Amino acid sequence: MLELKANPHLRARGVVIEGKLSSGQGPVSTILVKNGTLRTGDMILTGAHYGRVKAMMDHAGNRIEEAGPSKPAIILGLSGVPMAGDEFFVVKDEKKARTLSNLKADEARALKMRASKRVTLEDFYSKMKDGVTKELNILLKGDVQGSVEALKASLNELSARDVICNVGRALHM
Repeated sequence: MLELKANPHLRARGVVIEGKLSSGQGPVSTILVKNGTLRTGDMILTGAHYGRVKAMMDHAGNRIEEAGPSKPAIILGLSGVPMAGDEFFVVKDEKKARTLSNLKADEARALKMRASKRVTLEDFYSKMKDGVTKELNILLKGDVQGSVEALKASLNELSARDVICNVGRALHM
């Protein structure tokens, strides 16, 4: 056997299994404690979200006061809905949690800004003439399924031998 061991006397750290926004309770997260013990009232940080654990429940919905190693728990009290797979850990105070959360949010925002450089048709045409680009990615947004599908079909027919049109669609309701 692997003989995996965890120290229940440390500050808790673990992973978020699921996160959702409940209409009556706000952000609700299902977490799995890997090391340490998570208690009601602890200040936790996960991704860009933080908060004090207001309430904890087990898998059956019964209130619990603490969750030890390898114990899943449903927690309330975070500032937002974390992503599944995000790691969480207990921090000393709210000031430190807020600072770390702002740093994570700034880092995510900067990464998103670097990745979202818009390409104009002029840029695409010049790259196509140079032989660099052979595919044109297009995202169609609409509020009616039929009109988006009709535009997608028309754009797919326009594909030439020099350029391949990849058309994605998104409905905005």
